[in-house]
Amino acid sequence: MATDEGQEEDSDPLPDLFSSTDQDALVEGVVLADCLTAEQKDNCINLLGQFSELFSTVPGTTSWCEHTIDTGDSLPVKSKIYRQPDHVRDCIKQEVQKMLELGVVEHSDSPWASPVVLVPKPNSKDGKKEMRFCVDYRGLNLVTKTDAHPIPRADELIDTLASAKYLSTFDLTAGYWQIKLSEDAKPKTAFSTIGGHYQFTVMPFGLKNAPATFQRLVNTVLQGLEAFSAAYLDDIAVFSSSWDDHLVHLWKVLEALQKAGLTIKASKCQIGQGKVVYLGHLVGGEQIAPLQGKIQTIIDWVPPTTQTQVRAFLGLTGYYRRFIKNYGSIAAPLNDLTSKKMPKKVLWTASCQKAFEELKQAMCSAPVLKSPCYSKKILCPN
Repeated sequence: MATDEGQEEDSDPLPDLFSSTDQDALVEGVVLADCLTAEQKDNCINLLGQFSELFSTVPGTTSWCEHTIDTGDSLPVKSKIYRQPDHVRDCIKQEVQKMLELGVVEHSDSPWASPVVLVPKPNSKDGKKEMRFCVDYRGLNLVTKTDAHPIPRADELIDTLASAKYLSTFDLTAGYWQIKLSEDAKPKTAFSTIGGHYQFTVMPFGLKNAPATFQRLVNTVLQGLEAFSAAYLDDIAVFSSSWDDHLVHLWKVLEALQKAGLTIKASKCQIGQGKVVYLGHLVGGEQIAPLQGKIQTIIDWVPPTTQTQVRAFLGLTGYYRRFIKNYGSIAAPLNDLTSKKMPKKVLWTASCQKAFEELKQAMCSAPVLKSPCYSKKILCPN
């Protein structure tokens, strides 16, 4: 059988993807599409059962790459510990202990030191305010040489997925932590807390080149599978025009992830969907639409008072600019407020308020877009 690129595929036969199996074999937490038939669900259960070890709440460890931090001849950067209230200190202590037990951090005597911060998670369950452990690597990032490996354009990935009939999405378990640090990089990730000095053994969030390293890894893992898979960092999607093809495509992607030593978070997986949430959009069935929750966030936004708040509003609305006709013209008065020549505390004028309200109204009536058909010729006017 030949691939889409005309090259021969591996001669190894695929396993039987269509045999029925016990319902208990389904990996707990994986969401199967409600629209699937009983037979199709059995197909999924059998397929996922063959890769049950791939689904884990513990991050895997890939041997396919490691993250390095090139700081040239820079001297070590050492920052002071941020002052934290007692309850935050307790939370930091607990998180560090968990990471020590997991092996993602270790005790350190490094001359490098970055401060710890706790950031609220955007989608905490049951309305409870959950916190994410982060290290402020701004000092380290300033002296780190840039890795220019490109990150895919989100809009192009979304367009690619939208025309598919069957879609499945996977999210790696603490994806960054599945990449080891090089020995000389470990001391540079050191961070200080009231309880001690530690360093990462795996790639942490916040490093300047971490996204580039991760994207390079997933691109390598999915090499040759681009005709039916896409990845934006650890958000992996599989798309197909028929059910039989989708099962084969799923098997190939899961096999590739397993060979790389990666693990998947089952609760973040959706299998065989007609539409999926991907990169802040609802895509599938030849349609693309912004998420209702994001629209509501924009509608509820109060008039900004600082440049930072203006940039945040423009960042969110700009992400959905394809749904807003003449976005650049409408947003011009708000963009002017972000100029370096303008004060950090913005002067909110009538034209700013008008632009603010127009962008909100445009998102309220945002159209559902039809996915482009790249197989057809685009006629250019003379």
